[in-house]
Amino acid sequence: MPDDYDALEAQAVDEPAFSNSDEGYAWIDANCAICVHELPPRERRDGDGCPLILIALLGKRPRQWSDGPRTPEGRYAMATQYVCSEQRDEPAADELRPVPVMAGQGELLPCESAAPRRPVRDGGSS
Repeated sequence: MPDDYDALEAQAVDEPAFSNSDEGYAWIDANCAICVHELPPRERRDGDGCPLILIALLGKRPRQWSDGPRTPEGRYAMATQYVCSEQRDEPAADELRPVPVMAGQGELLPCESAAPRRPVRDGGSS
């Protein structure tokens, strides 16, 4: 996906993508929650999210979002209102590959449980 926000915003259609917040969040939850472009925010890396969501939340419809399926009357389900041409599903857990350790680089030790090793006393005498 192009990461030039200004170019994406300039290409966007000057109309709201969603008629209300329920519609917007239903679509975002159904589509962006599984997209690799929204993985950074889910990992708490602010500022690295999909620029198309920002464009939509600021009142424009990204060109990358085309109309989803409609009934003959023009009705649609909120989760399938649009089809995003940039959506990429995250790899399945068994498809994830470990990050290789470079030569000369220290390898992190496995994380131990955060549970205390011995019981904490309440301050009373024993």
